[in-house]
Amino acid sequence: MRTHGHLPGWVAALALAGMTIVPTEASAQTDVAKQLAPTGTLRVAVLMLSYFADEDAGQLKGWSPELGVELARRLGVPYELVRIHNPADMIAAFRDGKIDVTFIGITKDRAAVFDFGPVVIGLRTTFLVPASSTIKTIPEIDQPGVRIVVPARSAQGEHLDKIIKRATLLRVPVETTKPAVDMILAGQADAISHVVPMLATAQPKLPGSRILPGSYYNVPIAIGYSKGQSAAVAEYCKKFVEDMKASGFVQKAIDRMGSRADGVVVMTQ
Repeated sequence: MRTHGHLPGWVAALALAGMTIVPTEASAQTDVAKQLAPTGTLRVAVLMLSYFADEDAGQLKGWSPELGVELARRLGVPYELVRIHNPADMIAAFRDGKIDVTFIGITKDRAAVFDFGPVVIGLRTTFLVPASSTIKTIPEIDQPGVRIVVPARSAQGEHLDKIIKRATLLRVPVETTKPAVDMILAGQADAISHVVPMLATAQPKLPGSRILPGSYYNVPIAIGYSKGQSAAVAEYCKKFVEDMKASGFVQKAIDRMGSRADGVVVMTQ
């Protein structure tokens, strides 16, 4: 499903504080807009995870669509919000030329298909263990015989491959925690690794379960765009991300999501 639009009310208000651009800058920005939005409309892919965005009366809300709409406003082009339900579909959409820009975690398979700019946010990642588990801290997870359910084809999965030496990693689809919860209930796994918002949704389904304190990895979520873009596009996206963080735009967008964005943090580095 796709959402088209120009400027919603909250974006129009922000436009009052827009920059004045001298002709040479305006020309350069026009060139960047043509490259980032070759169809004339910026097609923003929104990953439909609860801590990225949600739908309210047909409208997408959340930090991810808000950033995409603001990018379109600054480029001076209309936008189209394209709903993407899993990372594999994101890769396919970029490969098929159906989208122009997104915000998603950095992985090798994604980087092979589209390019990444600077990191915007981080997703705190830890483990959930059942009530019967004796594990109380993150370092205790990496033990022989411990079976950890991990989202397949995810940035956290790539990171765990580097740091887990003794425990066993079991891959399941990233979109929902149900397969992981089912494995815990069936005695087929001992812990679930995921970002904090997803673990929070799984916890009520496992009475007495615990989310281990801290974070073993802040999954980096960056702006992504089609391969083959010019250095000017890369620089524009870099400055856009820097300004979105420095101005407080990203933090305010996260705050508007309330508890759904628990564990979502602005990356300052």
